[in-house]
Amino acid sequence: MKRKIILLFGLFILIGAGTIFGKSSLFVWITDMYNQKSIKPQEEGSMIDFPIGSVSTDGRIYENYENRFDWLSREMSPKTTTRNPIKSSAESLANGEFKYKTYCAVCHGITSEANEDGFAKTQVNSKGMVAPIISDLSPAFSDGYIYHKIRYGGAVMPPIGIATTSKDRWDIVNFVRLLEKKHDQE
Repeated sequence: MKRKIILLFGLFILIGAGTIFGKSSLFVWITDMYNQKSIKPQEEGSMIDFPIGSVSTDGRIYENYENRFDWLSREMSPKTTTRNPIKSSAESLANGEFKYKTYCAVCHGITSEANEDGFAKTQVNSKGMVAPIISDLSPAFSDGYIYHKIRYGGAVMPPIGIATTSKDRWDIVNFVRLLEKKHDQE
Protein backbone atom coordinates (compact mmCIF):
# COMPACT_ATOMS: atom_id res chain seq x y z
CA MET A 1 0.00 0.00 0.00
CA LYS A 2 2.79 2.36 0.93
CA ARG A 3 4.51 1.53 -2.34
CA LYS A 4 1.37 2.42 -4.34
CA ILE A 5 1.10 5.78 -2.57
CA ILE A 6 4.74 6.58 -3.29
CA LEU A 7 4.28 5.51 -6.92
CA LEU A 8 1.14 7.67 -7.31
CA PHE A 9 2.85 10.60 -5.59
CA GLY A 10 5.87 10.27 -7.94
CA LEU A 11 3.58 10.06 -10.98
CA PHE A 12 1.73 13.16 -9.77
CA ILE A 13 5.03 15.02 -9.41
CA LEU A 14 6.14 14.03 -12.92
CA ILE A 15 2.84 15.07 -14.53
CA GLY A 16 2.36 18.21 -12.44
CA ALA A 17 5.95 19.44 -12.68
CA GLY A 18 5.60 20.43 -16.34
CA THR A 19 2.56 22.57 -15.69
CA ILE A 20 3.88 24.09 -12.47
CA PHE A 21 7.15 25.24 -14.01
CA GLY A 22 5.43 26.48 -17.15
CA LYS A 23 2.94 28.74 -15.38
CA SER A 24 4.86 30.10 -12.42
CA SER A 25 7.68 32.61 -12.66
CA LEU A 26 8.95 31.40 -9.27
CA PHE A 27 10.10 28.06 -10.71
CA VAL A 28 11.46 29.20 -14.08
CA TRP A 29 15.02 27.96 -14.44
CA ILE A 30 15.86 29.79 -17.67
CA THR A 31 15.55 33.55 -17.17
CA ASP A 32 17.91 34.91 -19.83
CA MET A 33 15.04 35.78 -22.21
CA TYR A 34 13.32 37.98 -19.64
CA ASN A 35 16.35 39.77 -18.24
CA GLN A 36 17.65 41.12 -21.53
CA LYS A 37 17.97 44.72 -22.68
CA SER A 38 14.48 45.56 -23.89
CA ILE A 39 11.60 47.97 -23.46
CA LYS A 40 9.41 46.91 -20.59
CA PRO A 41 6.16 48.89 -20.69
CA GLN A 42 5.71 48.70 -16.94
CA GLU A 43 8.90 50.71 -16.37
CA GLU A 44 8.44 54.46 -16.01
CA GLY A 45 9.52 56.42 -19.09
CA SER A 46 10.27 53.32 -21.16
CA MET A 47 8.09 54.39 -24.07
CA ILE A 48 9.58 57.88 -24.38
CA ASP A 49 13.23 57.10 -25.21
CA PHE A 50 14.18 53.83 -26.84
CA PRO A 51 17.36 52.22 -25.50
CA ILE A 52 20.57 53.06 -27.36
CA GLY A 53 21.37 50.17 -29.68
CA SER A 54 17.74 49.10 -30.18
CA VAL A 55 16.36 48.73 -33.70
CA SER A 56 13.24 50.59 -34.81
CA THR A 57 10.43 49.06 -36.86
CA ASP A 58 11.94 50.41 -40.08
CA GLY A 59 15.39 48.96 -39.37
CA ARG A 60 17.13 52.09 -38.05
CA ILE A 61 19.48 51.60 -35.12
CA TYR A 62 19.14 54.19 -32.35
CA GLU A 63 22.71 55.34 -31.78
CA ASN A 64 21.80 58.53 -29.94
CA TYR A 65 18.72 60.51 -29.01
CA GLU A 66 19.51 63.57 -31.17
CA ASN A 67 18.89 62.05 -34.63
CA ARG A 68 15.81 59.94 -33.99
CA PHE A 69 13.48 62.37 -35.81
CA ASP A 70 15.66 62.89 -38.89
CA TRP A 71 13.08 61.08 -41.02
CA LEU A 72 10.54 63.75 -40.12
CA SER A 73 12.58 66.63 -41.52
CA ARG A 74 13.45 64.54 -44.59
CA GLU A 75 9.75 63.84 -45.29
CA MET A 76 8.68 67.45 -44.69
CA SER A 77 11.03 68.80 -47.37
CA PRO A 78 9.63 68.61 -50.93
CA LYS A 79 13.16 67.96 -52.26
CA THR A 80 13.91 64.90 -50.12
CA THR A 81 10.50 63.38 -49.48
CA THR A 82 9.65 59.84 -50.52
CA ARG A 83 7.77 59.90 -53.82
CA ASN A 84 4.52 58.00 -54.31
CA PRO A 85 5.31 55.12 -56.72
CA ILE A 86 1.62 54.19 -57.19
CA LYS A 87 -0.30 56.19 -59.77
CA SER A 88 -3.79 57.31 -58.80
CA SER A 89 -5.89 54.87 -60.83
CA ALA A 90 -9.42 53.55 -60.36
CA GLU A 91 -8.02 50.35 -58.85
CA SER A 92 -5.72 52.27 -56.49
CA LEU A 93 -8.51 54.59 -55.37
CA ALA A 94 -10.93 51.70 -54.80
CA ASN A 95 -8.39 49.83 -52.66
CA GLY A 96 -7.42 53.07 -50.90
CA GLU A 97 -11.05 53.85 -50.11
CA PHE A 98 -11.61 50.33 -48.75
CA LYS A 99 -8.49 50.48 -46.55
CA TYR A 100 -9.22 54.07 -45.45
CA LYS A 101 -12.75 53.15 -44.41
CA THR A 102 -11.38 50.07 -42.63
CA TYR A 103 -8.56 51.71 -40.65
CA CYS A 104 -8.81 55.51 -40.82
CA ALA A 105 -12.42 56.67 -41.14
CA VAL A 106 -13.36 55.60 -37.62
CA CYS A 107 -11.23 58.48 -36.27
CA HIS A 108 -10.66 60.88 -39.18
CA GLY A 109 -14.07 60.58 -40.80
CA ILE A 110 -14.96 60.41 -44.48
CA THR A 111 -16.43 63.91 -44.78
CA SER A 112 -15.19 67.37 -43.84
CA GLU A 113 -17.81 67.70 -41.11
CA ALA A 114 -16.39 68.89 -37.76
CA ASN A 115 -17.60 68.49 -34.19
CA GLU A 116 -17.84 71.36 -31.69
CA ASP A 117 -14.10 71.02 -30.86
CA GLY A 118 -13.04 71.26 -34.51
CA PHE A 119 -12.09 67.61 -34.91
CA ALA A 120 -13.64 65.08 -37.29
CA LYS A 121 -17.28 64.38 -36.45
CA THR A 122 -16.98 60.69 -35.62
CA GLN A 123 -18.11 58.44 -32.79
CA VAL A 124 -14.51 58.04 -31.62
CA ASN A 125 -14.00 61.79 -31.36
CA SER A 126 -17.29 62.17 -29.50
CA LYS A 127 -15.75 59.93 -26.81
CA GLY A 128 -12.76 62.25 -26.34
CA MET A 129 -10.30 61.38 -29.12
CA VAL A 130 -8.50 64.22 -30.91
CA ALA A 131 -8.31 63.04 -34.53
CA PRO A 132 -8.42 65.88 -37.08
CA ILE A 133 -10.40 65.98 -40.29
CA ILE A 134 -7.99 64.38 -42.73
CA SER A 135 -8.76 66.68 -45.66
CA ASP A 136 -7.97 69.74 -43.49
CA LEU A 137 -4.64 68.37 -42.29
CA SER A 138 -3.19 66.42 -45.22
CA PRO A 139 -2.59 69.25 -47.75
CA ALA A 140 0.25 70.51 -45.54
CA PHE A 141 2.10 67.18 -45.74
CA SER A 142 3.91 65.32 -48.51
CA ASP A 143 2.83 61.90 -49.74
CA GLY A 144 5.89 60.38 -48.04
CA TYR A 145 5.00 61.95 -44.70
CA ILE A 146 1.43 60.62 -44.85
CA TYR A 147 2.74 57.19 -45.89
CA HIS A 148 5.13 57.08 -42.92
CA LYS A 149 2.45 58.37 -40.53
CA ILE A 150 0.15 55.54 -41.65
CA ARG A 151 2.95 53.01 -41.29
CA TYR A 152 4.41 54.09 -37.93
CA GLY A 153 1.57 56.03 -36.31
CA GLY A 154 2.06 58.98 -34.02
CA ALA A 155 1.43 60.24 -30.51
CA VAL A 156 -2.19 59.05 -30.47
CA MET A 157 -2.54 57.36 -33.85
CA PRO A 158 -1.76 53.64 -33.85
CA PRO A 159 0.65 52.24 -36.46
CA ILE A 160 -1.25 50.69 -39.36
CA GLY A 161 1.90 49.30 -41.01
CA ILE A 162 1.36 45.96 -39.31
CA ALA A 163 -2.02 45.46 -40.98
CA THR A 164 -1.30 46.92 -44.43
CA THR A 165 1.12 46.37 -47.27
CA SER A 166 3.25 49.09 -48.80
CA LYS A 167 0.88 49.26 -51.79
CA ASP A 168 -2.13 49.57 -49.46
CA ARG A 169 -0.54 52.54 -47.71
CA TRP A 170 0.21 54.30 -51.02
CA ASP A 171 -3.37 53.60 -52.14
CA ILE A 172 -4.61 55.21 -48.92
CA VAL A 173 -2.44 58.25 -49.70
CA ASN A 174 -4.02 58.45 -53.18
CA PHE A 175 -7.50 58.25 -51.63
CA VAL A 176 -6.63 60.96 -49.08
CA ARG A 177 -5.60 63.21 -51.98
CA LEU A 178 -8.99 62.51 -53.60
CA LEU A 179 -10.73 63.49 -50.33
CA GLU A 180 -8.80 66.77 -50.39
CA LYS A 181 -10.11 67.54 -53.88
CA LYS A 182 -13.67 66.71 -52.81
CA HIS A 183 -13.25 68.96 -49.77
CA ASP A 184 -12.02 71.84 -51.95
CA GLN A 185 -15.10 71.49 -54.18
CA GLU A 186 -17.51 71.74 -51.20
